[in-house]
Amino acid sequence: MSLILLVSCEKQVEDTTTKLVINSETPFVVPFSGGECTIEFTIKNPIADTELKAVANSWWISDIEVYDNKLTFAAQRNTSGEERTATLRLTYGDIESLIDVKQGIKEGKYDYDIKATVFGGEYYGMASSDNFNYFVQLGNAEINENNDVPEGIYYYFDIYAKYRGGDNPILPNGTYIFDKSGNCPIGCFDAEYSKAHFNDADGNPTTSFVFSHGTVTVTDNRFEAEITMTDSTVHHIVYEGELHVPSVVNSPEYGSKLTSDLSFEHNNATVRMMYYGDYYETGKAHWSISLMERQNPIDGDYFTIDLITDSLEDTTDSVLGTYTAASDLELKENCFIAGMIEGTKYLYSWYYVIIEDYVDQSQGAPLADGSIEIKKDGNSYIVTLDCEDDNGHTIKGSFNCLNCEFYDRTQR
Repeated sequence: MSLILLVSCEKQVEDTTTKLVINSETPFVVPFSGGECTIEFTIKNPIADTELKAVANSWWISDIEVYDNKLTFAAQRNTSGEERTATLRLTYGDIESLIDVKQGIKEGKYDYDIKATVFGGEYYGMASSDNFNYFVQLGNAEINENNDVPEGIYYYFDIYAKYRGGDNPILPNGTYIFDKSGNCPIGCFDAEYSKAHFNDADGNPTTSFVFSHGTVTVTDNRFEAEITMTDSTVHHIVYEGELHVPSVVNSPEYGSKLTSDLSFEHNNATVRMMYYGDYYETGKAHWSISLMERQNPIDGDYFTIDLITDSLEDTTDSVLGTYTAASDLELKENCFIAGMIEGTKYLYSWYYVIIEDYVDQSQGAPLADGSIEIKKDGNSYIVTLDCEDDNGHTIKGSFNCLNCEFYDRTQR
């Protein structure tokens, strides 16, 4: 009993040693995507007026902060293709602790592999450039004025193509490359309006992405994009279904400024023939023909005619023949592309009046229908037009061209 009383009366010695205890698992693992990371710690028996300090020995760790028994830091995304390590050195007075940090690499090719279920946007024609503009929107949520559907995913592509949309615009097949020039060339999607955002539960964009580079591939009823963002994330977006982009182009009822039928007969004229090869991918040659009543300065009646021949020959004699009107949406051999107006743009085959090198905007008409014959008499090219404008007026006459100019535009 005495022994028991002796033991029970013995005082426990309190440990007053200051200790730095790391509560997070070590080595600390950082996801390949990087971002803000948190390491939890405890200081037993803290020392007055003493703060924990931390430094890293690697460039990919930054913005280290310490507060409320937590250490936070920012890790950059690992794009090296190899796992990497770093060390955090923590000091508290005379106490030092080293924490190993490891970061792996991405598994698979994409950070985001999106199967889009919604496709839409607007077709703007040539409203802002010399090429046809399709502003595409797609993702997993309804497209509305603000694209603010909760948890919605939205991607935007400002695409420029060589083909017109027509009354039922379908995004043309082809490959489109990300472009930062601002020139909006054919076969690109422009940097200024191409972007992406993911919404939160309230429909607000919680994560936004800025395009860095990438490619869009369009085939029949399939849209596929592979985009790298400025944060180095790689996005793969696929939509399968009709690629209809509603039209917002407002065009006048007709483009002709004629008030009566037009007839003409011009001798000693000039024809300028420009060869573009298989520009429209029809397997036949595309030519742009300019007819000038007078040259140097250009003055009087002036026609521009877009032709599709029956071969790929690049000789001026290969344009000889008869051509009938065809829509740019249904091209065929031995046709001239019917003139039209879309928005404010005059497209394809047109009649103009030029006064000393300047177009008279109060005159002109599209060659909307009819036929055009090109033949040769000695060294002269004779072009005979039997056409109509888009308001029922006839456009008939001929150019006897003693002077013929040829330009190969495939070399540009």
